[in-house]
Amino acid sequence: MVMTQYRTLSTLILIGCWLLSLPAYAANLTATVSSNQVTKAEVFQLRVIYDEKVDSNSLDFSVLEPSFFLGQPSYSSALNFVNGKRSSRSEWTIALKPKNLGTLKIPAFTVEGSSSSPISIQVSQDTDLPDQDDLAVIQSQLVKAELYPNETTQLKTRLIIKTNPRRLQNVQILPPKNAELTIEESGQANQYQSVVNGIEATIVDQTFTITAQHSGSFVLNSVGFEATFVLGDNRTGTTKLLPIQIAPEQFTIDVSEKPQTTNDNWLPTPQLLLSQTWFDAQGKELSAIDQPTLIALGDSITRELSVNIQGIKAENFPDLSISYPDSVRQYAEKPRFETLDDGSTQMTVKQVLIAQRTGKTLLPAVSIEWFNTLTTDFQTSQLDGIELMVEPASEALNIPLQPTITAAPNNNEQGFQFWPYLTALFAILWLATLTWHMKTRHKLDVPKAEPKNNELESLLNAISNNEIAQTQYFAKLWLTHNRDKDPTIAKQIDHELQQMVSSQFGGNHVEWNNKTLRQLIKKLSRCRSTNENSATLSKL
Repeated sequence: MVMTQYRTLSTLILIGCWLLSLPAYAANLTATVSSNQVTKAEVFQLRVIYDEKVDSNSLDFSVLEPSFFLGQPSYSSALNFVNGKRSSRSEWTIALKPKNLGTLKIPAFTVEGSSSSPISIQVSQDTDLPDQDDLAVIQSQLVKAELYPNETTQLKTRLIIKTNPRRLQNVQILPPKNAELTIEESGQANQYQSVVNGIEATIVDQTFTITAQHSGSFVLNSVGFEATFVLGDNRTGTTKLLPIQIAPEQFTIDVSEKPQTTNDNWLPTPQLLLSQTWFDAQGKELSAIDQPTLIALGDSITRELSVNIQGIKAENFPDLSISYPDSVRQYAEKPRFETLDDGSTQMTVKQVLIAQRTGKTLLPAVSIEWFNTLTTDFQTSQLDGIELMVEPASEALNIPLQPTITAAPNNNEQGFQFWPYLTALFAILWLATLTWHMKTRHKLDVPKAEPKNNELESLLNAISNNEIAQTQYFAKLWLTHNRDKDPTIAKQIDHELQQMVSSQFGGNHVEWNNKTLRQLIKKLSRCRSTNENSATLSKL
C-alpha cells in the first residue's frame, strides 16, 4: 500500500516538472529594425524571425499602415540538421517609411502564442532633401482663352525632369481634364534630352486640342505629374523616398454664344484663307487672267482648292461640293487634311473636269461664309471661276454621222441630147423597182451601220492608246446608239469607265487595265438592238 502511494506521488512530480519546463522550450519570435532613428523620407527595414517553420501569412503587417508606408514583404524559411539536432526558422522582411514626425510605435507581433517586443521609432524632419522644383517642373500655355462653340484652341505643355529618370518610381503624367470640353492629344508626345540652366534634363512636350461644345465659363486643368524620387546615400547606406506631386495649372475658358443670325455652316475662326490653282491635262498651271481658256473636246482640266482655317477641326470643315454644268464631267478626290506649323488645318480638294461639249462653258465660283471671331462679324471668302472655250478635238473626233454621197457631174448638153432615152429608161426602172418591192415588202430593210462602226473603231483605238479623255468621249457617243442592246452590259461598261478614270485621277491608286472594257464593248456591239428585234417580229 505504501509502495503504491509512493509511485503515484513520483509520477505526479515528474509530470509537474515537465509542464513547468515547457515555456523554456517554446519557439522565440523576435523583431528588429535597421535603425530606430530615421528621418521622415528615410526607408528602413523591419525583420521578424520565428524559430519554427510556419506559413507566410502567419504574420499580419496591416497593423503598421496607420503610421508607415509599407513595401512588399518578403518571406523565407529554412530547415537545418546540426549534430543530429533539427532546427527550423521563418523570416519576414519589409521596408517601412514613416508617415509622420515624432515617436512611432511598431507594435508586438504574435505567432503561435509567441510574441515579439514592441519597437519605438524616432522620426525627425529631413534637412538635406532637394526641393521638388529642383527635380521636375511643368510649363503650360493656353493659346486662346475666349472661344465660340465648335472653335478650338491649343494647350501646350512641357514637363522638365531635372534628375535621372531611372531614379523615379511610379511615374504618372496626368492628362488635362474638363467634362464640358472636348480634349484630344495632337499627335504623339515628344521626349528628348536638353540642357536647362546647365543641367541635363529630360523634356516631354505635348500639345492638346481643346474644343468648345457650348457657351459658358469652364475651368481647364492642365497636365499634372506624380512620381517617387529615390535618393540613396552611399556614405551612410540609407535610402530616402521623396514624393513628387505637381498639381495641374488651371485655366479659365470663356465660350461666347453663337450669333442669332447663324446659318447651318457655322465656321468661327480668326482666319480663313481660300485659294485655288488650275492645271491643264499635262499638269501645267493655267493662268486665270487669260480668259477664256482654250481646251479640246474630251480634254481634262484640274481645279485644286485649298482651305486654311485656324481653330477648326477637320470634321467641321465645309463641304466644297460644286455644281458644275452638264458640259463638263467632274471627278473629285477625297479631301486631304494637314496640320500646318502655325496650328491651322489645311484641306485640299482636287477636282478633275472633262469637257463634254464644244463651245463656251463657265465654271462656277466658290464661296465660303465664316464668322470672324476677331471682328465678331460674318465674312465671305470667294474664288472666281473661269470660262472655257471647248474646241473640237483632233481629226479622230470628227466622225461622219452619215455616209458620204458623191453627186454625179452635171452635163447639160448630154442631158438635153439623151433626155427622151433617159425618160424611157427611168420609166422601165421604176416599173422594175415597183415589182421588186411588192415581192420583198415582208423583208426588213436594215439601215447601214457605217457611222456606228466608225464610232466603235475610234473607241477601241482610244482605249488601246490609253487616252482617257478620248475614251470617255467616244464611249458616251457610242453608248448613245448601243445602250439599249443590253442595259446590263452597258452598266458594266460604265463601271469600267469609272475605274479607268479613278486609276488616272483618283487618290487611291486604283489598279486597272483595259482588257475587260474592250471585251465588254465588243460583246455589246455583237448584240442586236431591242428595237430591231421588235420590228422583225411585227413583220412576221
